[in-house]
Amino acid sequence: MNVTYEKKNAMTFIGYHTEIRPNEGYVKCPEFWEKEYNQKYVRLWQTMKPETPVEEALLANNIGMFAICTESENGFDYWIAGLYQGGEVPEGLELYSFPESRWAVFSAKGPMPEALQTLNTYVWQEWFPNEGQKFQANGMATLEVYSAGDPQSPDYECGIWVPVKKI
Repeated sequence: MNVTYEKKNAMTFIGYHTEIRPNEGYVKCPEFWEKEYNQKYVRLWQTMKPETPVEEALLANNIGMFAICTESENGFDYWIAGLYQGGEVPEGLELYSFPESRWAVFSAKGPMPEALQTLNTYVWQEWFPNEGQKFQANGMATLEVYSAGDPQSPDYECGIWVPVKKI
């Protein structure tokens, strides 16, 4: 698993979230995706005709191409998000911004959610205690990045971005 370090401009995302306890992430995050997919996306992907402001925002901002993990009082907030393109923020959706930052960028290939969970374990149990000690977190959130395509394919690509600054 490779890591690169990249500087990125400030980014604002639009999406929706739920709170998850840390020890439940590998179960509750996929459950949240499945629940939201069934409620918000199934009909929309079949017709590609948005009927509500939320559905319009899902398409316009590619909500679902990213996930954000932010610290919260009882664990973390897990966002299903897209890069905000501007315009009205429909009820039920919120904005989240990252400042300009340097990022540790990790990537993986393989079926979801296993590929991402394996990458997440690597980031926090191998990279962070070793190479990651040269950095300080630049904020209280990380970003998951998803490619277009079949998430069950062995060639599916995903990533985790951690905002960092050199100590």
